[in-house]
Amino acid sequence: MIPYLDGDQIRELREALRLGAELNFLAGKVGCTADELAKLLDLPKPKPVRGDVETGVDLWSVDRAKEVL
Repeated sequence: MIPYLDGDQIRELREALRLGAELNFLAGKVGCTADELAKLLDLPKPKPVRGDVETGVDLWSVDRAKEVL
């Protein structure tokens, strides 16, 4: 169950995330799951990274090119 949080609490939670606090830690403090807190704070959902199998693009080619030089 998502708890009620007023505007000040939401602002403080967003600031804590911005400063590097873990979402799971903050969720435990307010008494909900990390997914519920993310929804409450309207955080963007992480998108899966499509790899070279689906797109034909090698995401790590730049790193390997730097190693060769």
